[in-house]
Amino acid sequence: MRGYYIDLRVKADYPSWPPAWLEDIDRTMWVGVTQRALGSHERYICGEGEQWLDAAIAAGDLLVREQERQGAYRGCWLHRFSLTHTFSPRVPWASALTQGQAASLLMRLAKHTADDRYLHSAIEALRPMRIASADGGVVARLGGSPFFEEYPTDPPSLVLNGFMFALWGCYDVALGLGDDSARELVEEGLDTLAANLDRFDTGFWSRYDLYPHRVANIASLAYHQLHIDQLRATALLTDREAFDEVAGRFASYRNAPLNVARATARKIVFRLAVPRKFTAVH
Repeated sequence: MRGYYIDLRVKADYPSWPPAWLEDIDRTMWVGVTQRALGSHERYICGEGEQWLDAAIAAGDLLVREQERQGAYRGCWLHRFSLTHTFSPRVPWASALTQGQAASLLMRLAKHTADDRYLHSAIEALRPMRIASADGGVVARLGGSPFFEEYPTDPPSLVLNGFMFALWGCYDVALGLGDDSARELVEEGLDTLAANLDRFDTGFWSRYDLYPHRVANIASLAYHQLHIDQLRATALLTDREAFDEVAGRFASYRNAPLNVARATARKIVFRLAVPRKFTAVH
């Protein structure tokens, strides 16, 4: 277990800690912390210096300190504010994307430091992956199968890239600890993905989510490429060729200029119907 499955170095532009945007922790999106830390770790293993590992460890220490220790939200990194764009989870809320990326980071830090705090925190990070969103976890149902929600909403938002990031966190705990419970989450998640990928295929592009918006939320060009990269990485990790086949189909859509133009137009229509209101949080 070394590099992450998507190169996040772009999220870590300098190694000093804390970043300026972390001044108000009660208004911070935890995904900013996890992705910056994974990017810092990536820079370290690419030989850019010990300062990058120090930055990743500082972020990991913050995650360990701020993880919920008890109650219905045990194991979560909670957001205690409302989102004002696209989705509106009920406050407080946790994100499966953050839970999974935090678990992936903490498993890597444990390998570098031999600090059991990181292992314990990574295991706890998966607890919400077994609990329904309505009960303090991050699990929705899709076709009767568990779906890890980046944004827990009612009705479920079902964001594809967030689900796969969450699945990788389960994979890393299963891989790093030989944990049967984590391995079960991985297998259930892979089955969910395999059974439902066609729902995200419009026939010319991928969908960002399955939330019942007034207009279907077509993935942006960047997120469509992310779907391709995530599916290819998951295929390599799991030997499930079906994921690589879908990735190839999505790549063929991207390589057709007419499809790119159509997807761009559909995304513009979506944003006109569902305007995005930017906030100051990260």
